[in-house]
Amino acid sequence: MPVSTLGQGDAQRAETPAQLMEGIRRETTARLLPLLGETLRAERARLQQACDDATQGAPAHDADVEDLTSLTVLAAELIQHEHRWQKALGEVFAAWPEPPLTHARSAFSLLSDDELQAQLIGQPVAEALDRRFESQRDIIDRRLHTLATRLQYRGRPCNPLSARFLVECFLRAFAAGDCGRRLRALLLRRHELLLDGALGALYAWCNTRLAEAGCALAGDSDHAALLAGLGGSTEALPSHRTPIWEQGNAVMRAGAGVAPGLRADAPRGNVLRRYARRQRDARRAELDAAQRSFRRDEFLSTLSLLQSERSLPAGETHAIRLREGLYAVAAGLGIDRQAVAFDGEQDEALILVGALFDLIAARHQLTPPARERLALLAVVWVHLALEDVQLFEPSSPPAMQLLSALVELWDGVDPEDPQSIEQQALADRAADAVLDSPHGDGRVFPAQLAQIDAALAANRRRAEAVERRTWQALRGRERLDAARRQARSEVSRRLEAGALLPSVAGFLDVEWRRALEQAWLRDGETSDRYREVLSLGDALLESDALAANDGGSAVADRLLGILPALRDCCAQSGNDADATEARLAGLVAEHASQTPRRTHFPTQPAAADAPLLPDDADPQAGLADTRFAEGQRFVQPGAAGAARRLRLAWRSALSGACLLVDATGARQWLLMPADLHAMIEAGQLQPRPSGGAVSQALATLAAQAGGG
Repeated sequence: MPVSTLGQGDAQRAETPAQLMEGIRRETTARLLPLLGETLRAERARLQQACDDATQGAPAHDADVEDLTSLTVLAAELIQHEHRWQKALGEVFAAWPEPPLTHARSAFSLLSDDELQAQLIGQPVAEALDRRFESQRDIIDRRLHTLATRLQYRGRPCNPLSARFLVECFLRAFAAGDCGRRLRALLLRRHELLLDGALGALYAWCNTRLAEAGCALAGDSDHAALLAGLGGSTEALPSHRTPIWEQGNAVMRAGAGVAPGLRADAPRGNVLRRYARRQRDARRAELDAAQRSFRRDEFLSTLSLLQSERSLPAGETHAIRLREGLYAVAAGLGIDRQAVAFDGEQDEALILVGALFDLIAARHQLTPPARERLALLAVVWVHLALEDVQLFEPSSPPAMQLLSALVELWDGVDPEDPQSIEQQALADRAADAVLDSPHGDGRVFPAQLAQIDAALAANRRRAEAVERRTWQALRGRERLDAARRQARSEVSRRLEAGALLPSVAGFLDVEWRRALEQAWLRDGETSDRYREVLSLGDALLESDALAANDGGSAVADRLLGILPALRDCCAQSGNDADATEARLAGLVAEHASQTPRRTHFPTQPAAADAPLLPDDADPQAGLADTRFAEGQRFVQPGAAGAARRLRLAWRSALSGACLLVDATGARQWLLMPADLHAMIEAGQLQPRPSGGAVSQALATLAAQAGGG
């Protein structure tokens, strides 16, 4: 059964409950999915600080080191955990209005260890979040009850946004097999803090979205049904039955005295509109000279005609082009521009939309046709600014999401890359569909978003698979480089002690070094096995020193004591039994004879073993540099306006190195953060905001408005 929505522009649109819930699911995913990565990064930073501050003998040090290692693995597989989270959330929405199957079990069903652990650590967090957001969640519960009755559902439906489902989705993303109970609880507590800051805005958005869809509050009494039957009027209700007005209610109290463009649930929009009002006041003399203002229907008709003409006059800014275009259309309707001016709400919309589109165009590398399409879209967004009070909020409605997607597809087009040209054409078709749609039809935005997602899905999956294989190979190679670097350092330190027997120096430089590398790779440099291999090298140096001082039987005793470990080193180095015995025999013979000693220099790595990163790279500085995050986009300018899109696909947990891949997922650069920043400073790379073009531009405008 479709849900009828009557917007402020008196343009009615029908939306089924399934479409409405799908829109809520998409918005919930867009808002909450980034919190998984933030949870891992924040907890990892805390554990890293704890490990740096703790001493080796501290009781909690080993547990922190183990948790930090587990977090490194979890961060490397973040995409998989995000897919699990999205799947879990999708199951909750797919089952609505029923609860998901995991919550429909019998009271006498047996719980697995994972479910029991999740219940023990998740229930207190879910209850705490529910208590903090009880009033907002209750309003959504009652609106969902109204929506469910339209599906002929008998009973009270579940709320997919309730804390218990969100906590369960998080725990399903990071199951007990992925990390220990202690780390899992720490991650959940960290996630609770992030949810605490995000749920208020999400609930406010969802409440308003359901209200706009005509979902009135359903309660235990009959006042909600009466309100729905009256079409939103409260004049016929007794005074004791109307104390239900809360932020975002489906029915707005008439005559409440709310100023146009100033709403309690639109804080950023209010700041921006006040900023636009100050700019409007600077042109007060010009506005006062006009005899009258555009009537609302007159302005909307002019705006619609300007959109259909698909042409804007030239101008320095988008706001100037929009004003001149509107005056040109109005002149064709017989309206004298000297006698009429834009009223406050209209002028504020022109100022804000013009400033937003100016920032977007200045910050992205767009072709001339794309710039012109972007300017034409500004006409549509002026209408949205008049109709949607939430347009400029961080909640990012579908219209703003679509605008970000279009700019991303237009940005940095490579005319020699067929895939880039195809994406540009995709953005052109979506923009044309928006321009062809009538004013007030908000369905075009989620529909075009869905078409873009569907068109890019196959290429995105292929690119993600390629880049995953790339960074997994780089991660293994970087670990090998780190092991080799550490082993070379240990060998050099021991060979610098002085002249040694050739067999001792050769053994340290070959077999012992390889054993160190393998111990580092398999067990880590803090493991007992690694310390045992280090001790073997020191014992071999002591036997050499005893032989130099004519230690006699002490030399033989020492060699006999370490002989099994020496033999194990040879085996790990790949020597067969005969080569091992020959190597050990030569070692014993040189200890027993007066063999001349000489200084030995470590063997330099072969060209094939050259490290990925230069030896002078500073891993600590790279890890401490948090300016760049996985997923951030870059544009690499080229000659004659050509460009290439790049993405930061992976950051090393060992050195902080950044892997940049192209649109196909192929490796293009592996740089330390300092080198990446140097390329940006030199103009060789242009970073793009991770939050999207529109979000970053609105944040800039809000900062300017606050400072003004």
